[in-house]
Amino acid sequence: MYAIEIEADLKDGVLTIPDDYRSLNNQHVRIVMLLENHYSDPELRALSEHSAAMIQEWHDTAEDEVWK
Repeated sequence: MYAIEIEADLKDGVLTIPDDYRSLNNQHVRIVMLLENHYSDPELRALSEHSAAMIQEWHDTAEDEVWK
């Protein structure tokens, strides 16, 4: 697994992937959204209070070695 970082606008529930990444078309991807603005919706805020480390399928010590 590897990560690609892009910036995009979410409009009416649609996230447009830049043309540079069209090779990703018709593939399953995971999306992580990082919001720069303080968001006041408490239900949405509660979703962001979970650590990725708590998700077992994301824990791979072999991948962690890359960042050391």
